[in-house]
Amino acid sequence: MALSLGMVCGGVAPAAQAGSAEEESFNTPSKQPVPRWASLRSNEVYARSGPTKENKVLWTYRQKNLPVQIISETREWRMICDPDGGIAWVSRSMLKSQRSVVSMGTQKIDLLSAAKPTAKVKARLNPRALATLDKCKKGYCKVSVGNVDGWAPQDRLWGAQEGAACKRPDPFTRLGTPLGVR
Repeated sequence: MALSLGMVCGGVAPAAQAGSAEEESFNTPSKQPVPRWASLRSNEVYARSGPTKENKVLWTYRQKNLPVQIISETREWRMICDPDGGIAWVSRSMLKSQRSVVSMGTQKIDLLSAAKPTAKVKARLNPRALATLDKCKKGYCKVSVGNVDGWAPQDRLWGAQEGAACKRPDPFTRLGTPLGVR
């Protein structure tokens, strides 16, 4: 019988960040690609309607390590989208490059001993469980929660996608109003 891992967006262990030795220079203030993945640095991160502290706080994130995708940026601010489709601006100081994922769907996800569907089940991730992302290959991603790790189907993990997971709103859309992505 497999161990059930719950932790609806609970704490996780640190992960190794995969990176290239030869970083490319991109036409962004950070010289990093957009979109790209990040996670929240704190248990209290203000989501704002625009890229200044004077802009309205739309909501407050209360989950450290929540995966987000950076879809636009200024020098000090990042427009992000979250697993629920929320789009807002956050201070760059509230983000870190460590990758994490959230299990999607309403069913538990098997954590396998290898990156193949016939591998032994080591544990199960509950719906909306937060895990640290190690690496992905062949449609599976190695993730860990606490001291348990295993391979999960990449398409069941928000934050493991390659490329854009969210669409950047057009410049005339006011954040804080329905965007049709929630």
